[in-house]
Amino acid sequence: MKKLASGVETLVTTLLALMPTLYQRQTLEALFGLLLTATGRDLPDHCQTRSPAAISRFLNGYKWPTKKLIRIVRVWIIGQLLSYRGKGRKPHLRVIIDLTTLEKTGKFEALEGVVRVFNGKRAFVNED
Repeated sequence: MKKLASGVETLVTTLLALMPTLYQRQTLEALFGLLLTATGRDLPDHCQTRSPAAISRFLNGYKWPTKKLIRIVRVWIIGQLLSYRGKGRKPHLRVIIDLTTLEKTGKFEALEGVVRVFNGKRAFVNED
């Protein structure tokens, strides 16, 4: 992967370290490579190191620490936004992350306290 800005590099390294297996780390790194190069060729078909089926299995089938990933990305995004604020009152921020790998049925028992239901719609909420 190409050299990234230090803040993004730290985030990517942290997210890669969350993956439970080497194969999942390599697939996530390939996915980051597709998305972060910004060439307009970010479809799984354009990946040279993983097949589209492998990327799909990673996103939709494999178990990885979703709750930790959500918290790390949320904290990083809020930190980035707050670092660019001007003078005055601290803004009230709410970051919502939608992961398509979450099962769309059930009560989200593994994400107790993070996923809430409002008007029949499921949403991530920040308790901070």
